Amino acid sequence: MPSKDIVVDADGHILEPPDLWEKYLEEKYQPHAIKVVRNEKGLECLQYDGKLSVMAQPGFLAALGGMGKEQDQLRPDAERTYVGSAPFGSMDAKERVELLDRENLAKAVLYPTLGILWEAEVEDIELSQAYCRAYNRWIADFCRPYRDRLIPIAHLSLGDPQAAAMELERAVKDGCRGAFVAPFTITRKPHGHPDHDPVFAMCEKLDVPFAIHPTFEPKGLNRARFHGMDRMPLMGVIASHMLQQPLSTFFQFGTFDKFPKLRVVVLESGSSWLGFWMDRMDEGFETWIGGTIPLKHKPSEYVRKQVWISGDPDEQATAYVVDYVGRDRFFWASDFPHPDHGGKYLDALERMVAPMSPEARRGVVGQNVLDCYKL
Repeated sequence: MPSKDIVVDADGHILEPPDLWEKYLEEKYQPHAIKVVRNEKGLECLQYDGKLSVMAQPGFLAALGGMGKEQDQLRPDAERTYVGSAPFGSMDAKERVELLDRENLAKAVLYPTLGILWEAEVEDIELSQAYCRAYNRWIADFCRPYRDRLIPIAHLSLGDPQAAAMELERAVKDGCRGAFVAPFTITRKPHGHPDHDPVFAMCEKLDVPFAIHPTFEPKGLNRARFHGMDRMPLMGVIASHMLQQPLSTFFQFGTFDKFPKLRVVVLESGSSWLGFWMDRMDEGFETWIGGTIPLKHKPSEYVRKQVWISGDPDEQATAYVVDYVGRDRFFWASDFPHPDHGGKYLDALERMVAPMSPEARRGVVGQNVLDCYKL
């Protein structure tokens, strides 16, 4: 990207060290730590609370840093390991800053990798809170030497909203600049449900965004229309459905009226759909459906004030909805180092923003992230 643009990666990932939870969990939970272990075939597996993951297939971990690699380099093999396959900049903070320098990126907002896998299989609310706390302490430490370049985001679990709000307060004090949650909840309560108000109130109090990021999801919860649709390869393609549902609940429960300063960020689910989604929500609001939802304004008005969305740089359609939705609503993200995107994200970003006005371009490549996260 040209140097005149402030370019910020709104959703980059790190590969957590496999012993993170063994080192950062409170002593009480140490026997239940997330671990990377080998099965009888020598393939690496994830283990939660003493049980092997069912959703993360044996050998899958070595592919998590496989952005830009050929498929035969990602197949499970006992010789390929999670740590050994990690690319430059994915596990070391100093390397990540060097990578930003090489790519002329000002900052990267960081999300986990193992951390977006475990929550789909751990239904113990107390243990989930402990896993989140451990990760949040680690990511704050990871980013601390480079706090002007690497932006840590806290992981929250909504199973216990009071505990999540307290953890958000602690994590922000420790250096985190916002929080994210999975697109489902352990309790199966909708994201906008009033029971989650303590978290939204804390976000307002601390003046930090609340993000929703795709994750593995419990079997049968989503994509259940057809058999075989719960496998990883298609997750990135249909992720928009994962995020549209939780986002819609903020309108169903009137969350934005209760929390007019709440900033909600929708991540890694595409962005071009936001235009048609706003139109459909507004149309419903104008009909009898509108009588069932306690909103003071049309849904699109809340979107243009309180919702931001991150798109993949290979989304060519985004350029044609930016002006309609709002130039200040959109981010881009690399998803580095995950294998479901190609490695030439900066080339794709240049194509994505080429049709945009200079003002829209500046916002999408970086300024909107700076404004939303108040960096």
